[in-house]
Amino acid sequence: MNALHLAGVRHLLRHPAQLALALVGLALGVGTIVAVEVATESSRRAFELSLEAVNGPATHQITGGPRGIDERLYVRLRAQSFGSSPPLFAPVLAGYVAIGERTMQLVGVDPFAALELAGEGRAPGVPDPATDGLDTLRDWLTEPGAVVMSATAASELGLATGRRLELLVGGVPRPATLIAQAAGAGPGLDGVLLTDIAQAQEWLGATGRLSRIDVRLPAGAPGEELLARLRTQLLPSLELRATRAQLRETLAMTDAFTTNLKAMSLLALLVGAFLIYGAVSFAVLQRRPIMAVLRALGATRGQVLGLVLAEAAALGIVGAVCGVLLGLVMGRGLVGLVSQTINDLYFVVAVREMSVPAVSLVAAAGGGVLTALAAALLPALEVAASAPQLGLSRSVLERRALHLARSLLVVSASLAAGAGLLVWVSGRSLLAGFATLFMLLLGVAAVTPAALRALALAAARLSVRLGPVARLARRCARTSTSALQPRGRTPGEGSTPRSCAPSSPCPPCALTARAAGSWFPRRTARWM
Repeated sequence: MNALHLAGVRHLLRHPAQLALALVGLALGVGTIVAVEVATESSRRAFELSLEAVNGPATHQITGGPRGIDERLYVRLRAQSFGSSPPLFAPVLAGYVAIGERTMQLVGVDPFAALELAGEGRAPGVPDPATDGLDTLRDWLTEPGAVVMSATAASELGLATGRRLELLVGGVPRPATLIAQAAGAGPGLDGVLLTDIAQAQEWLGATGRLSRIDVRLPAGAPGEELLARLRTQLLPSLELRATRAQLRETLAMTDAFTTNLKAMSLLALLVGAFLIYGAVSFAVLQRRPIMAVLRALGATRGQVLGLVLAEAAALGIVGAVCGVLLGLVMGRGLVGLVSQTINDLYFVVAVREMSVPAVSLVAAAGGGVLTALAAALLPALEVAASAPQLGLSRSVLERRALHLARSLLVVSASLAAGAGLLVWVSGRSLLAGFATLFMLLLGVAAVTPAALRALALAAARLSVRLGPVARLARRCARTSTSALQPRGRTPGEGSTPRSCAPSSPCPPCALTARAAGSWFPRRTARWM
C-alpha cells in the first residue's frame, strides 16, 4: 500500500461516524436483497417439494373449473381400454383445513389408485400393505375421520398416533383421528393432511366431485399418442396439462408479490448508494486541498482517481460482506413473514429449511460493490479532472456547485415529466409503476441541492431583523458557500481559517458571522 492509499485510510479512520454511515447504508441495502432472495427462494422451494410429494410420479393432470370434475369421468377412464401400455389414473380432492392456528392442505386420495400410480415407488403418506401391514390400511378405510400427516407436523402440533383431533373445515369443526405418521416423507408433506377421498368429499361438501385426476403416461411416442387420444375424450371445460406447467402457473400467482419484495430491496440499495455518494463526496471535499497539493507535487490524475475509487471499492467490499451476513440473519425472520403471506393469499406452504442460492449471494455482493463504485465515480472524476491550482480555490468549487444545482434542477424536471408520461402510457403495469417510483425518487434527490439553497436564502431573508450581523451573513450566504464550511486549516492557506480564506468571495462576512458566534465577545458584535 503506497502513501496515497495510506493517507486515504487514515482519513477514513479519523472520521468513524462518516465511515459507519456509509457502511451501514450499503450493508442494509445488500442485506435486504439477500434476505428477500432467501425468503422467496425458500418459500418457492418448499412449495415445489410439497407439490412433488402430493403429485408423486404423475406426468399430467386433468383439471376442471371452480366446481372441479365429475367423478364419473374417472370411472369412465378407468374402464376404457388403452392397449398394452395404458395410462394410470388416480383421483384427488384437495381443500384447506385448520388445526388450531395452523392451516394445512387436505388431500383426499384413493390409496389403491395412488399405489398403482406410484408403481415401484412409494406413495408418500399412503398406507402400503407391503410395508405398513394391513392394520394401517384397515384403519384408513374403516376409522371415521382417519388422517395421516408427517412426523414433523405431528410433533409440532403435539399429536401422537391414535390421538383424536378437531379440524376446522370452512369454519365447521370436524372430528378426526391421526392413524399414522408419514416418517421419512421429507419436508414436502409437512403442510399436507392426507385422508381417504370419500372422507374428504364429506368434509368439503363435494360429494361426487374431484379436484383433479392425476395421470401417468409412458415416455416417448406411446405417451404422445395416449395424450392426443385423451384430449379428444375430454369436455371443453376440462384441461389436460403437464404437472410442471401446473407448478409454473401456481408459482406465477406470486410473481407480483415477489416483485414487490425485490423492488423494496432495490430501493434499500438505492438508499445505500446515496449514503455512499454522500460519504465519498464529503471525504473528497474535505481532502480537496490535500489532493491539489499532491497533484502539484507530481501525483497524476489517474493516481488521484484510483485513490478515490479504491476507497469506494474497499467500502463496497466491506459493506457487501457485512450485508450478506446480515441478510442471512434477516432472511430467517423474513421467511416466516413471506410464507405466512403466501399462505393467506395464495396457497399453503410449510417452510422447514432455508434455501440459500449461491448465485443470489454473489449477485447481491457484486451489486453492492458496483453500487459503491458508481456512487463514487462522479466525485472521483471531478477531483481528478481539476487542475492543482483550482483545487486550492473554493470559488471554483462553488461555481461548479451552483451550476450543478441548476443542471440537476433540469434533470429533476425531466425525470418528473418522464414519470408522468410513463404512468400515462403504461396504464396499470406493475413494473412501469416501480420504474416511475424510482424516477420520482431520483427526481426528488436531484432537486434537493437547489431546494436547500433556496431555503437557506429564504431563512437569511427572515433573519434581517436580527441586526447588521445577520444582514452581512445573508449577503455572504448568497454569494459564497465557503462561509458555511467547517472550521479548520488546509494546506495552502497558512494559518488563515477556512471561513476567511483569500479564495472566499466574502471573507469579512464569514469572519463577522463567526465572531458573532464564539470567537469575540458580544460587545464586538454590538460595536459592529
